[in-house]
Amino acid sequence: MSRPAAAPVVAGGPRPARVTVEAVIDTAARLADIEGIDSVSLTRVASELGVTQPSIYRHVNGIGELKKALALRARELLVADLTEAAIGRTRDEALRAVAAAWRRFVHVHPGLYDATDRAVTVGDPDLEASVERVVRVLALAMTGYCLALDEQVHSAWSVRSALHGFVVLEKDAGSPVGSGIDESFDRLVTLLIAGIRSMES
Repeated sequence: MSRPAAAPVVAGGPRPARVTVEAVIDTAARLADIEGIDSVSLTRVASELGVTQPSIYRHVNGIGELKKALALRARELLVADLTEAAIGRTRDEALRAVAAAWRRFVHVHPGLYDATDRAVTVGDPDLEASVERVVRVLALAMTGYCLALDEQVHSAWSVRSALHGFVVLEKDAGSPVGSGIDESFDRLVTLLIAGIRSMES
């Protein structure tokens, strides 16, 4: 999916009265979604906030920590969207709803979602926990299926991998134009549902 043309991140909007950790992360997230994750730097964020770069170091300890904060923000927002999508639904309806919510989230936050692949998750307790929360929501969306607990958990991890792979290919123009991307997504979810049903006891 092509990104919109670059535009000033905070043009026309009020600048924060003072720099805070939240203001730094908010600005970086907004910049990532508009111009791409590679546009996020401490210098650029400082410029958007109207402060000098050393001021940013009072809130984040380098670009690595900022990218980690963006990854955590992305998964926090994704979990909220998936949870809302699953409420009041069960089985196929729930799984289709969370899958659609996942894809929609990436359409709205392409750059922020990219941050989830820019920080090494394994070995970082905060990032590992954030992934677990995503998987937990997917597992809860499948509680209507008659699955053993271990099958439910493994299925949730598989669904996570499949959805992540699809949305990244779509976002980064990895799927040929005109190949019926919406239909392909529907078929992917149908395949996932069929696989989950086949494991019901």
